[in-house]
Amino acid sequence: MSPKSKPLGRPRVSEGDTPLNQKILQTAIGLYLSRGFETVSMDDIAKECQVTKASVYYYFPSKSDLLTASMVLLMDNVRRATLQRLSKPAPLRERLIDITEAHLKAIDFDLHSFMRKMEATLSEEQMQTMRKAEQGILDALEAEFDKSAASGEIGPVNGRIIARAYTSLLMMGHARDADGAKMFPHESEAAVQIVDILWRGLFPA
Repeated sequence: MSPKSKPLGRPRVSEGDTPLNQKILQTAIGLYLSRGFETVSMDDIAKECQVTKASVYYYFPSKSDLLTASMVLLMDNVRRATLQRLSKPAPLRERLIDITEAHLKAIDFDLHSFMRKMEATLSEEQMQTMRKAEQGILDALEAEFDKSAASGEIGPVNGRIIARAYTSLLMMGHARDADGAKMFPHESEAAVQIVDILWRGLFPA
């Protein structure tokens, strides 16, 4: 077997350390969020993790594989955080404001637009994997909207549609004007206004 075709051995990870594949994913998420997918190379991620590029490629054969896995992890983290906040003993409106503010503080980009942009980069299988992860967030929201409708806390709405409407409004929190300034200077202000639009629609109190 030639040196080029020889399989790489599993990279070493010290006992007690975060598993290297998880460290790579977490590092990739941070770099993608702060610098954008296009500008981040596998070299950048390897240097940030203080490992060789070969170690990164051992777990993720291509940049698109790493992007897919990191976005799935990110959306799974969002789903778990959403479920945790939805489980709090508070009115739905307050919980939605809490979820919205936390999301805007944690993720400073439009996830929907990002996924549409990635359609030209990722395979259909990879896009389906990411959509499935996104659906987990929508399912959590849908279940809570249906529960609140059944209890009479909100009107008899279609939970699936409202979940989609909410996540679409959520992206408004990242909007910027022509000069690049954020529409909302503070996440707390954006959260209240976004939920108010969902809650009251075109007929504010």
